[in-house]
Amino acid sequence: MSAKDTLDQAEIAFFSELQKFLRRGKTTLPRRVSRICAVDAAYGGDRVAAVASVFKDGQFLERSCYTGCCTLPYVSGLFFLREGPFVVEAVRRLRVLPQLICFDAHGAAHPRSAGLATVSGVVLGVPSVGMAKSLLVGKVVSGRGDLTRIVYDGKTVGFVTKTGGVTRYWSAGYSVSLGELRSVIRGYAPICLQAMAESDREARRHIRLG
Repeated sequence: MSAKDTLDQAEIAFFSELQKFLRRGKTTLPRRVSRICAVDAAYGGDRVAAVASVFKDGQFLERSCYTGCCTLPYVSGLFFLREGPFVVEAVRRLRVLPQLICFDAHGAAHPRSAGLATVSGVVLGVPSVGMAKSLLVGKVVSGRGDLTRIVYDGKTVGFVTKTGGVTRYWSAGYSVSLGELRSVIRGYAPICLQAMAESDREARRHIRLG
């Protein structure tokens, strides 16, 4: 039995793109971000539905969905192997290329400083950030300024926001610096959160509908 008989097509494409990324030039985050995408996935057994939602200047623009069969198990610290292929494929199906992609996952706030948000951003070649629901590494430290920090191994690796009872743990993914992450949160957090809620709701709906 070949890999093509066991892996989902999105998984094959994802791992193939990982082999190519070293040939790409570095992407930069624009000073003003207009097109923001958030992508999330829902599971029903081995079936997974990933939805990418794009907002332009704060207004909903479009969404896309990819539904497939996940063949790889969950392994702590290697979440990108399980969900990465599907969220990446959902983004690829958009008609409009986002300038920033938000993942319901970690970026730099990860034991190896590169979670799903980082790896998926690399594969897509688009600046990315993670905005996870829970803390994976480090501790939350309040200090000067308006943002609570995530500190891991003596370094600030992200920030924490609490909006409307929703806590998110933000960290830089691909081609986004810590300073740029701070600017993204200050300037676009409401849009990122709205887009993520849209993708989460639609992904769950696709799973329920079967």
